[in-house]
Amino acid sequence: MSRLIFFALVVTLQVYLASSNSLPTPAPDNAGLLERAKQVYRDTKTKVLNVGSTVAGFAGMYYEEHLKPVTDPYMEWAKDSASSLWERVKSRMPTIRSTQDQ
Repeated sequence: MSRLIFFALVVTLQVYLASSNSLPTPAPDNAGLLERAKQVYRDTKTKVLNVGSTVAGFAGMYYEEHLKPVTDPYMEWAKDSASSLWERVKSRMPTIRSTQDQ
């Protein structure tokens, strides 16, 4: 077991030393790298926005097909109850005003 750990350690150190000896790239290549990074960012942003619009479309479709048919009767009931209450209040307002004037 200790030989395996020693072997893994040696291989890891070799990989680390090989990757740390790489020379830095010259400045003109860095400018191209920055342009590529900008393009990758733009592409990724476009993909994320496309996925977001797709998810929004599915959510809207799910609401229209599954939730709206269930919630519409409750919305109508609440609207009717509120309007009937308001009608009752409005119908009693003239009588309240006339009793306050006397």
